[in-house]
Amino acid sequence: MNVTQSNEYSRIEESATYSAEVHHILAKRQQFWFKALQLIPAIATALIGTLTVGQVVPPWVGIAGLVTAVVTAIGTVLNPQQSYYEHLGAAKAFTVLKHDARSAKETGDLAASENLSITMSCIHDRYNDLVRIAPATEDWAFEKARKRIHAGVHQPDEKK
Repeated sequence: MNVTQSNEYSRIEESATYSAEVHHILAKRQQFWFKALQLIPAIATALIGTLTVGQVVPPWVGIAGLVTAVVTAIGTVLNPQQSYYEHLGAAKAFTVLKHDARSAKETGDLAASENLSITMSCIHDRYNDLVRIAPATEDWAFEKARKRIHAGVHQPDEKK
């Protein structure tokens, strides 16, 4: 494997690492919003309904029920659970690509030159396809990912 090919594999591995980490961060955030906007209000609504049926309610319970219903409706429209799964899927796909690029780089000296070029092309095409279909990310998530990566989160134990 020549230096240019090795550098390209390293570049794809690094880009995939950043992309995977950003999507993991965003998925975690969406999971929080799912719980905050859908699960908690749904449980609160059920409790309020139970208190109302049992006729053990202070006057403010009706207002609390209205608020939880509105929050649940907002959560349903925003659908953070769908966004969670989209980001999680993208994170996993970028992670697999990162591992494939690293593996190709490490075993590249054993492969024939033309096989290496085909592998490089396939990995590069997969990366471009993932970039096209992955959900949009946000700057704050990238900065958080950058800090985590620079702190060595993605380094194997033997390299730390």
